[in-house]
Amino acid sequence: MYFGVLDSFKLGGIELRNIPVSWSDAGEPSLTGGSGLIGTWVMYHFLTTIDYAGRSLILRRRTPETARQARADAERAGAEPLPLWLAREHLLFSRGSVAGSGPRMVALHLGGTGEMVAGMTEETARQLRIRTDYDRPVETSAGLQPVTAYPCYPNEVRLGNAAARDIYCYANNRPALGREGFDVLAHFSHSFYKPYNVTLDFTDMNVYIARGKAS
Repeated sequence: MYFGVLDSFKLGGIELRNIPVSWSDAGEPSLTGGSGLIGTWVMYHFLTTIDYAGRSLILRRRTPETARQARADAERAGAEPLPLWLAREHLLFSRGSVAGSGPRMVALHLGGTGEMVAGMTEETARQLRIRTDYDRPVETSAGLQPVTAYPCYPNEVRLGNAAARDIYCYANNRPALGREGFDVLAHFSHSFYKPYNVTLDFTDMNVYIARGKAS
């Protein structure tokens, strides 16, 4: 891996300067299938809306005024403000539930690829009595380490008013959850957010998840 500073990076009509970057000459394809990726370090300089339903990325100036507007828009759409926390400068967390667990700390894995709605440890799946299919293991990886995961089917996963029911998730035997030093119930992955738009407010540290395209 190599590390450097990019003089200029443009996103639509926005230009960012002096951006830390990393790259590799190992010849491996991008995890996204594209030329690269942008992460939370870029997003938390803005009021960021990842509009899954509308298939767009909306970046607005991060000010108290835009934060108030985001809250008003979310309230009109029926989305409650959820707490937003950062760990290790780029990992996002909020409060959610799985299979009637009650509100717990969950990781927000925005972007990325995959068909699963959420991932959890096998122990969590057992404790919550979630049906798990051990006859169909999935060989995958996490943090560049091999992982064996098993399809599991919680009756509900929920973030505020946003919920998915009777859906396809993973339970795995080498959890990446909890390495930050606190308990994490599950991570909510790419497919969970597809019917919604997600706004990350790094001014008031809230996240809003509203159904449909962003207004």
